[in-house]
Parts: sequence; C-alpha cells; structure tokens
Amino acid sequence: MNILADSGYFVGLFDPKDNHHQRCKAFFSAYTGQTTTTWAVFVEVSALLAHTWLKAFFNWAAKSQALGHLRIESPPADAVNALWQMMDKYEDLPMDFCDASLVYLAVHLKIHRIATTDVRDFSVYRLPGNKRFVHVLDAG
Repeated sequence: MNILADSGYFVGLFDPKDNHHQRCKAFFSAYTGQTTTTWAVFVEVSALLAHTWLKAFFNWAAKSQALGHLRIESPPADAVNALWQMMDKYEDLPMDFCDASLVYLAVHLKIHRIATTDVRDFSVYRLPGNKRFVHVLDAG
C-alpha cells in the first residue's frame, strides 16, 4: 500500500505537542509502504514545525528518501491550469495550493489513500469517478 501524506500528518508525527501526535505516531510505527508527498507540503511543514522538530523531519526525510520509503513529487509546470481549476472548484473550503498538488498527484499516480489530519477537506475532495480518499489515520 502506498499513501500520500499531507502537512498535518508530518506535523503530527514530529511535534510531540500536536493534538494528533499519538495517532500519527501509531500509524507510522505500523506502516511499511511508500509515502508520497509534494514540495508544497515541505514548505507548509517548514512554516509549521519548530526548528528542532523541523530538523528531525528533514533528517528523517533524507534517510527515508535514500531507502525508497519517501517519494517527493510535484505537479509538472504545465499543470498550472489544472491546479487552478481544482482550487476554483473547491473555493468554498478553500482548497490551497498544497492540497491541490496532493489531489493532482493522487489522480496522476492513482493513489487514493492519504495520511492527513485535514479530514474535513479531504472528505470533500473527489477523485475521478467521484471516488473518495481513504483516510489511513482513521482506518482501524
């Protein structure tokens, strides 16, 4: 099983004071598949984590990437219009660029499982065929 990972998951995993820390840690300790995320997620995590935890996140990311457990992708430059169309479609949430980049990857990499603490938004976003994301942190 491969998953996408949103910023909230990484913040929850690396910040012991985060409300979602135990849930993210429990999932992470049992998960053995590949995690895919975007550079936009890295930007958001960099803004949200304190320096100490950010250093731990970057160290983990470097090791995980080297082992093939972490894949960092970004939508191609010619996806600007597709990203905007998604953000426009979900303007009432609103959908930010980070979420749009993850949904774009979900569609193009055919990954529908996501580690996110943003269940509200990722429960609204739809994949082709009106398919919903599977929230792995809530799967029991």
